[in-house]
Amino acid sequence: MKIGVSCSVFLDSKITLTDALNFLEKRVKYVELLCDGNMNIMKKENIEVVDSYNLKYTLHCPLTDLNLSSFREKIRLVSLDFVKDILQIANKVDSSILVLHPGYCVFKDDYSMALESLIKTLKELNRIQEEYSTKITIENMPSYSMFMFREPDKEIFEHLGDIKITFDIGHAFLNKNIEDFLDRDVVKKIAHTHIHDNNGDLDEHLCIGKGKIPFEDYRNRLKKIKGIKMIEMQNKSIRDIDRCIEYLKNLLE
Repeated sequence: MKIGVSCSVFLDSKITLTDALNFLEKRVKYVELLCDGNMNIMKKENIEVVDSYNLKYTLHCPLTDLNLSSFREKIRLVSLDFVKDILQIANKVDSSILVLHPGYCVFKDDYSMALESLIKTLKELNRIQEEYSTKITIENMPSYSMFMFREPDKEIFEHLGDIKITFDIGHAFLNKNIEDFLDRDVVKKIAHTHIHDNNGDLDEHLCIGKGKIPFEDYRNRLKKIKGIKMIEMQNKSIRDIDRCIEYLKNLLE
């Protein structure tokens, strides 16, 4: 049973990365590092911090400034080039997984161009991945219309190649498509899982049990998914960390 906690729960707080890792090392073996805010692993001083702990890491891409689906080629290429910088950091901290957001498209008329750009990016990510030990994954996104890859769309899925999926069950619940991602053909591509709860309207990143996701209904299928089950909450849920870890352990027993 591989259970971890994302540093997202400490994001935008007064807690340092050192404090966060001191806290998490006593509770889990796996931690998802971030590239943003007070948890930014891309800061030199933070890279040096992580080696001090008996933890295994995954790494989440920046939450802003990247758009791997941009049909404006200069933007897409800059985003792709920055992914290489992140992969270099991932190698330094021995991260097994890199979680990437697939990008966004604001206007419906631009979707076909954005999709074409994302497919092109996936092909290039497959080539880039050959140079690094970190496995690249694409995360399914929440229900806001601008996001790409909210569903396991065939036109995206068939172009993944060796790129895997980070399955975010909270995002899938918002899109009412958990079952689609747990389909036997899609689930084979899942290498990493984000676990959090919500009430079906907003991407709240709550502690398990504080929202409406019927986790018990998916217990057996979640247990079969390979990789780390990474708890990903926001800082309003800091006090719920222990409760969430215990709930998830009981769920996956």
